[in-house]
Amino acid sequence: MTRFFIPAIVGLLLASTALPALAQNFQNLPLRNPRQPPEGYISVQSGISLSYSVPDGDNEEQQEKALKFFYKIAASSCATLLDTIADACEISTMSSNTSVNSLDGRGPRLSVNGQVTMSVKLKPATAPAK
Repeated sequence: MTRFFIPAIVGLLLASTALPALAQNFQNLPLRNPRQPPEGYISVQSGISLSYSVPDGDNEEQQEKALKFFYKIAASSCATLLDTIADACEISTMSSNTSVNSLDGRGPRLSVNGQVTMSVKLKPATAPAK
């Protein structure tokens, strides 16, 4: 009898430790994606790729210049949206990667690839022109 009683008690103790987790109210938890755009906004992504030839021994300086150019393009992405389809725009995330390759025999090439994500409030729709 003891052989069945001890495992039953241990099982009940383990089950009772899970009760607080089961009693949580999941509606009050924060959003799973903290970068979700605010109400009335949409998320717009833009991919940017740049490639430069690199003189020998000049990789660090060229990489810094390329990254600055990438960030200037990324910053102007919101301005372009504001000029065309958006009333409001804010960069919410940005990522970039750089690499130096020499695949084609023409010397080393610096590549900068990146992604810009923006939260955008669209302009109101206008009636089509006739």
